[in-house]
Amino acid sequence: MTSEDLWRAALHDFNNLLAGLQGVLDLSDPRLPLDPRNRARLEFALVDGKSLITMARALALGCQPDSGMVSWPEWHAGLEQRLEPLASLFRCPIEVADVGASGAPWPAPLLLDWVAAFTRQILPWAAPGPLRLEAKIEPDAWVLTWLGDASLPSALRPEPPSEAPRNLPSYWLKAMCGPLAVSIEETPVGLVARMDRPCAS
Repeated sequence: MTSEDLWRAALHDFNNLLAGLQGVLDLSDPRLPLDPRNRARLEFALVDGKSLITMARALALGCQPDSGMVSWPEWHAGLEQRLEPLASLFRCPIEVADVGASGAPWPAPLLLDWVAAFTRQILPWAAPGPLRLEAKIEPDAWVLTWLGDASLPSALRPEPPSEAPRNLPSYWLKAMCGPLAVSIEETPVGLVARMDRPCAS
């Protein structure tokens, strides 16, 4: 990714963000307060804008949040908080299921942000859902599986096709695979992400 790629992606994504904000205003009655759905869409757009700024800063300057470990209940709650507005926006319920995740702490906050951003990439293909995300721990990895037939976004493939979308989330997701030691693969049951985990002594 070149600096020109980054600027083009940033301008493209922020243009879409502003268009989304304008759409909320255009579809609402200026004489009345925003209805709950439009208010939620507006709030999500603002949160999305902050996320795009964080992604752009990370790509341009290499800034990443300090990593740490939190308990599974805290990690689960943090992910649900990030996924709730996505589920509302795409009208696709998302279930985060513990299928063996509570045996050890989970990395945060970068992995939480990565999982939320990745989930958004596949939601258009998962809707109307529901989308089930299963989490478990193996001796050498934290493992997340998005069940269903959504395919791996083309921009995240090892060799993206020339027509693959060039946007900040795609660049950021791919760039963060290295620091997080995340690998993604398509399997018969769904998309599986594995993050290397130090083996317990």
